[in-house]
Amino acid sequence: MIKIGTVSTADPASGSVRVVFADRDDMVSAPLPVITAGGWGRGVAVPAPGETALCVFLDNGQSAGFCLGTYYAGDEHPPGNNNQRGTWFEDGSFVYYDRSAHVLQIKAASGVRIDGNLTVTGTIKNGG
Repeated sequence: MIKIGTVSTADPASGSVRVVFADRDDMVSAPLPVITAGGWGRGVAVPAPGETALCVFLDNGQSAGFCLGTYYAGDEHPPGNNNQRGTWFEDGSFVYYDRSAHVLQIKAASGVRIDGNLTVTGTIKNGG
């Protein structure tokens, strides 16, 4: 069964969310693991409370299932443009690659911290 609901609570430490379903008398799910990309480069991308979530359940109940994630709807639109792929944060920070400009763009609202060795090849320019 596939259901659409609203995230009521999120637990990034366990990678799970609880989702409320308005069409089921505001029934709240058990903690649902959020599906994420696997492999060697894993991350945390748990939908926030208030976001719409797409969920799939293995039975007729709301306990054995998964949160497939969230999606853009209504007036919401993905950040960036068709040539940009990256991550945009609520404080204005971002990291994205622009394939048309061939540039990796990084902006930090507060600062950047690099732990470890840093090797730079090419020219270092002072930009504005």
